[in-house]
Amino acid sequence: MTDQTNSTTPEEQPLIEKTFPASFGQFYMSQGFREKGVVSNECGPTSLAMIINVILNQENIQSLSLRKENIIHQTHFHLWDRLPKTFPAIGGATAPWGLVTAFNQWMQKLGLPWSAERISCANRAVILEKIISGKYVSALKIWKNGGAHWVNVIDFSAEDDTLYTLDPNPYLVHLPQNRRIQKESWEKFSADWQRKNVWSILLGIEREIIVYARNL
Repeated sequence: MTDQTNSTTPEEQPLIEKTFPASFGQFYMSQGFREKGVVSNECGPTSLAMIINVILNQENIQSLSLRKENIIHQTHFHLWDRLPKTFPAIGGATAPWGLVTAFNQWMQKLGLPWSAERISCANRAVILEKIISGKYVSALKIWKNGGAHWVNVIDFSAEDDTLYTLDPNPYLVHLPQNRRIQKESWEKFSADWQRKNVWSILLGIEREIIVYARNL
């Protein structure tokens, strides 16, 4: 969706002291800028490219790595999957159903036994269950200023009630790999994830996640 980002340049993050590998940072990609100081609306394709690269690594496919440009230019999006860049301000925004379309097309193209599912009106228990069961999750945050932003939720710490995210925020490119995984309290994450505004209500978008799972 539109990414008129409300996020700020991240402060230095502490090293992740978890059993989960900080090496997830190797999959980070920047969504880039539309113009100086204006973050692009390409968080959806960028988040998806990162997830597919994680899966390629998991499937031991070392010879291929996707970029956001592959998702943008080599996916058959319908108009309401991903708005063309000709739309002022919101051009390039990717809807939840657009991420599902793109992921499933790429899995078919690559011959991999994975599929994506959109879950609306999800809750904390659903997100945690999906993560614990080895699935990957993208979540749509909605900013107070009316924009929105896709992030990948890759782990959860019950100890301090925090989520770890692989976020296409372009400012993270300046951090070392092992600091690119973002740590965020559930309270802070859920405030953005549960937010509604006029366009989200009109489009039936509420507490959206995309779940990527290996087919049984």
